[in-house]
Amino acid sequence: MRLILKNIYFLSLFLFLVSCNNKEDDSISLNSLIVPEYTYTQDFFYCDLDESSSLINLESFLSSLVAKYQKELSIFNNIDILFPEAQQEVSRFVFSIRSSNNLDALNRFIEILKTEGLSSISTCIFSTDQSSGLDMNNSIKSNTSDFINVEILRCKYNADYNYGTFRIATDRFISSVGRLKMPYSFSYINSSQADTDFLWINSFPINDYKEFLEKNWIKDEESKAIKDEFNENATCLDSKKYKSYSLI
Repeated sequence: MRLILKNIYFLSLFLFLVSCNNKEDDSISLNSLIVPEYTYTQDFFYCDLDESSSLINLESFLSSLVAKYQKELSIFNNIDILFPEAQQEVSRFVFSIRSSNNLDALNRFIEILKTEGLSSISTCIFSTDQSSGLDMNNSIKSNTSDFINVEILRCKYNADYNYGTFRIATDRFISSVGRLKMPYSFSYINSSQADTDFLWINSFPINDYKEFLEKNWIKDEESKAIKDEFNENATCLDSKKYKSYSLI
């Protein structure tokens, strides 16, 4: 009799553990059904100034470009020029283009850049990836500065994690940062067809954002918990910081 009861106990325990594992698997499976509601497409053109050219030449080129084609380029959501913060990359710059899934307009912009002679002052890689993107948080009401501080992180989901599981952490992050009353936005860009790679883009219109975050958020216990949750979901491979100037 005792042997029978013992077997029933272990059988019940086994079924309970299997049930718990199934619930966890079901949770991960259900999270995979949560997909981003993308609102725009994002492209980056990476450029290097020629040794015989300077930022003054680039500024002159861009000013003439906007004056001549402003109406035609207004079809884009935004066109920004990003300059790396790293001193060793002073000759590099990036066109950041947001559009509404308009490849024809993007190709027309490339044609304009070539026609107007961008190649005479720089060498650029015109990649038309049309990556899907959305702004997950934007508390920047107005910007009185000439530029915005931008950080682009290149990340990859860990095994068995996806946007659905990651969204739980980002919702906590939005709520936490929102209480700081700091002007800030971050964007999510899908950078792979398999939905495994993404760009996380932070934007700060204030220059002392690093000191502000270190003083008011980074050392907070909640921020550490959110960071751990992020690291559980994804691994960020690298990050680059830029100063972003609006062209259109």
